[in-house]
Amino acid sequence: MQHVNLSFFVELGGSIALLKSFAKREADVPFFEAWPPLGDLMEKLSRLVDNGHPIRLETSANPAYTLLTELRGIRQRHFDGPDGVLDTSKNWGASSVPAWEFVVLSIDFFHNVLAAEFTNSATFTVPQRWGYRTPTLILDAASCAELGGREDFQGTPLIDFREAGKCLAFEMPTASGFHSARAVEAILQRYYRAFIGPVPERATMGYLVPQLEEASKAKGVEHPDQRTVITLREIKDLDRNPLAHPEATLDMVSAKALFELAGIAIWRMLNEIDQHGSNGPVKMAPPEG
Repeated sequence: MQHVNLSFFVELGGSIALLKSFAKREADVPFFEAWPPLGDLMEKLSRLVDNGHPIRLETSANPAYTLLTELRGIRQRHFDGPDGVLDTSKNWGASSVPAWEFVVLSIDFFHNVLAAEFTNSATFTVPQRWGYRTPTLILDAASCAELGGREDFQGTPLIDFREAGKCLAFEMPTASGFHSARAVEAILQRYYRAFIGPVPERATMGYLVPQLEEASKAKGVEHPDQRTVITLREIKDLDRNPLAHPEATLDMVSAKALFELAGIAIWRMLNEIDQHGSNGPVKMAPPEG
C-alpha cells in the first residue's frame, strides 16, 4: 500500500497545459515564462521515470521518457551554460525559446497514453470513518488513542494496533478486531508480570483477567486499577471470545468499539506499569468481607 499525493498530478497537468499553450503562440516564449513549467515538468517526469514515484508507470513509461528527453534537450540548448549547469547569469527577460520547439514536443502523445493508463488503473478512495481522519487511521492509528510516540509501545503491539486502524479504514472489521485483541494481549502480559509475576506458558486472556481481578481487590498494597481490569474483562467477554471462532465475524460498529476499548486498555495498562515501577508483584491476600 502506498499513499499518493494527488496534488502531484494536479501540478503535472498544470505544467503540461502551459507548455501546450506555448505551442500555440506566434511569438517566442521568454525564458522567465518558459522555465517554471518546463523545469517543473522535467522534475516530475524524472521522479516518475527514474524513481517510480509517486507511482510506477506502465504503458506510459516510454512516452514519459521520450518527453523527458525532449525537455532536457530544450534546457541544454537554451538554459544551461557550457558546464551543463543552469545558467542564471543570462538575461532571462531578453532571451527566449522559439515557439516551434514546443510544437514538436510529444506532449499530446504522453498526455493521451497517461490518461488511458489512469482509466484502467486500480485507484480507490477510502471514506472517512466516523471522526477519524483517514490518513491518520491508515498510517498512524496509535495517535488515535494517544499512544503515538511512546517508547513503551513499540514492536509487535504497535504494529498490531496500526494494522487494526488500517483494517478499520479499509472496512475489514473482523481483521481489525483480531489485531486490536492481539495488541491488548501483548501489553496484558507485561501488565500481569508487573503486578502478579511470571506469565504461565500459553496463558490466555481467560486465565490472566480473572487473576488480575483478584489482584485488583487486594487491600493495603499497590494493585491493578479496577477500571482497567473491568475494561479488560469487557474486551475478553464481548470481543475476544467470539474472535476465537473461525465462523465468527465482527461488524464495523463492533470493530470500532473494540479498537477504542483496546486503545483505552493499552493506555491505562502502560501508565500503571510505569507508575508501579519496580515495586514488584502484588502480594495476594483474600479480600475483606
